[in-house]
Amino acid sequence: MGFLFLFVLTQVGGGAPKKQEITIQLIEFAFKPNRITLTKGVPVELKLSNKGSVTHEFMVYAPPKAGMSMEELEKWAEEKSYFKGVEVTVEGAGIEVVGKDIFEVEIEKGKSVEIKFTPIKAGTFEIGCHLPGHYEAGMKGTMVVK
Repeated sequence: MGFLFLFVLTQVGGGAPKKQEITIQLIEFAFKPNRITLTKGVPVELKLSNKGSVTHEFMVYAPPKAGMSMEELEKWAEEKSYFKGVEVTVEGAGIEVVGKDIFEVEIEKGKSVEIKFTPIKAGTFEIGCHLPGHYEAGMKGTMVVK
């Protein structure tokens, strides 16, 4: 089983990277790849492509505490969203949203969206799909910002 993983650092004259481009596929019930690494301060173009047969969502948040119920986890993910205070642009699938405090993006089957942002917080964060049954089936991953 193959998967698409695109990670490009565009360099200008050997200097610092200009942007980070990453593609993540959403399928039943996984993110491929399920671990991405970003560089703090370098703009990101994150393409989310739903190759599954149902709608999926993409959330990034501080790692949850062990033993949380799904209701507690959903509230945690919203309150501890990586994108709180971060200027984010979401484009594609007939939508365009720009703002701060975006905490989830839903992507219908067969659609793709692009999330553009500049990471401002370093650390390890969880990626999750919290639609009913998806997270429990293993639809989660990790985003590391160095």
